[in-house]
Amino acid sequence: MHPTQKQYVTNESGTKIAVQLDIRSFQQSEESIELLESRIDLELAMNELHDLTNWDDFVKESVEIVC
Repeated sequence: MHPTQKQYVTNESGTKIAVQLDIRSFQQSEESIELLESRIDLELAMNELHDLTNWDDFVKESVEIVC
């Protein structure tokens, strides 16, 4: 990843109020954010796996209910 090229936008008193990024830096930042979001989603899904029912147990319980 190359260094982020940024420029600051200032108001009349010289206070930084915004940042401008070159398109390449912006796109790389977007890709990094999307990757992090995917990793968070995967981590959340993995944490919920303990709530899943084992397939064999599900079939056994389903047969018991039907019979």
